[in-house]
Amino acid sequence: MVIYIFLLENIEDNFKENIMNFIFDMVAGGLNFISGKTGFTYEEINIIVYYIIIPFTYVLLIDKYFKKHYLKIGFIILLVIFLISIKSFKEFSELLFEKSANFLNSFNFLGLDYYYASVVICVFVVILVYIILTALLIIKKRKEKILWNNIK
Repeated sequence: MVIYIFLLENIEDNFKENIMNFIFDMVAGGLNFISGKTGFTYEEINIIVYYIIIPFTYVLLIDKYFKKHYLKIGFIILLVIFLISIKSFKEFSELLFEKSANFLNSFNFLGLDYYYASVVICVFVVILVYIILTALLIIKKRKEKILWNNIK
């Protein structure tokens, strides 16, 4: 019985590790594919996706929730100012990618290696934020619909 439990735990650990590695490989493969198609480096694509596109989509959802355009406009203005002010986007991306990797490696004290931390922070947390923002939008739309129906 003890041997069975030991084997089951190892299978579960290997399964979790394999899933996490698979997700990491899929995301990294997608970023590499985009890099190959666009001429940007892997690091540049990573920074564009995780520091520009994903935050901008969060801003879009938040603005949609509040029915305003301030965050979108502010984000775009800050992005343009920032892009104009840096000398080399490639060098900047390499530096920021290195800092991001160091951040992900800092989770070693929790037993998370770079790959595991990457999936948790860069995939699961990103998806969780999308779920929360989308749920808030849905709840608000339902409340508005109920309120509108009560007014009629």
